[in-house]
Amino acid sequence: MRIIFILIIIANSISSFSQIDYTQLIVGRSTGNILLHDGAFPRIFGFANNTSDIIEIPGPILHMIEGDSVLIDFLNMSQGAPHTIHLHGLDVDQENDGVPSLSFQVNHAEHGFYRFKAPHAGTYIYHCHVVSTLHVQAGMYGVIVVHPQENSYLTWAGGEQYGRDFVWNASEIDTFWHKNSVLNHLYDAATPQPVAVPDVYAPQYFLINGKSDSQLADPANYNYALPNEDVYTRLVNIGYYGVRYIFPSSLNARTISSDGRPLPQQQIGDTVEVLPGERYGTMIKTGTDANYLVQVEYFDLNTQVVHSTQTLTIQLSQVGLDESNINFILFYPNPSNDGQFFTSTIFEEEYKIMNLMGETILSSQSQHIDLSKYSDGIYIIRYKGNSYKLVKQ
Repeated sequence: MRIIFILIIIANSISSFSQIDYTQLIVGRSTGNILLHDGAFPRIFGFANNTSDIIEIPGPILHMIEGDSVLIDFLNMSQGAPHTIHLHGLDVDQENDGVPSLSFQVNHAEHGFYRFKAPHAGTYIYHCHVVSTLHVQAGMYGVIVVHPQENSYLTWAGGEQYGRDFVWNASEIDTFWHKNSVLNHLYDAATPQPVAVPDVYAPQYFLINGKSDSQLADPANYNYALPNEDVYTRLVNIGYYGVRYIFPSSLNARTISSDGRPLPQQQIGDTVEVLPGERYGTMIKTGTDANYLVQVEYFDLNTQVVHSTQTLTIQLSQVGLDESNINFILFYPNPSNDGQFFTSTIFEEEYKIMNLMGETILSSQSQHIDLSKYSDGIYIIRYKGNSYKLVKQ
């Protein structure tokens, strides 16, 4: 009777997701490194889109449509502790929520499948929930953006329209936590053994989208927008410090959503405080200034002392970059050191590649893009009304 009962449950689970609208492979690894602004190169854990990509932090942004039946195929290639994908803030059932003791864990070289209906439009986080204090600090986190069905450029069904959105994911790194002696461990959800998590957290690096200090000052990491454009900023904090995003008053910041839900009343103000695990949606409007500087303060939750201030640059361009769609077509490597880019996308019509002056430098349908004869910098590829960023460095 027990076997029959299990088979019925499995059959019902599969039949309820017989039509999958969105499938995403995510690969988890515990063998990688991150290049920090001063040349430090600590070890990280992380996520990638496929088995050939190196891991980065944060992991790839997952874009999906409200109401989609979603299948996330998680392949764990960590060669160490098991991992999961916890869907932070999404309304999913317990079986697919990624908490090991209540859901399931995925061991090395195994696949785990998460099935759910994408809930209401908003900004969410995915991260590993195995020894999560350690694995999140190690780099196993990323952002999920759920778009409304009717229009990808609405905040939610019946909400405000915007021209583009920026995803800003704040985190920190304490390099002591990234030593092999700390990260090399095993974990068994059935009979969990204590894992040594350092009892002092003193981060030396404060990141936005995995970059800090001089890296954020590099034009390759600017946030490009058009003059007089409505921009939706998705403010995320996956670190262990609090952060304050401080906008120039000329951007007229209005915070309109929290944790994926519209606020009952918008909050008008230049400073938005985001605590660990929170997400806020703040609408801004550019003017005609050449650029706008957004300050991000990182403060200790116990002492309220600010330990770092990072600067984000919003640069105006006549062509702009569509960051909200950057992951719908993937180009690799990106950035490229030699100007050679590749994609698995088959183009049905020609795309155009432009420089930041809006000048078209080539048109093609090829899956191989050769910018080797052009100078280092940022280029925009336009295809079917969307824009994507290519970085040659």
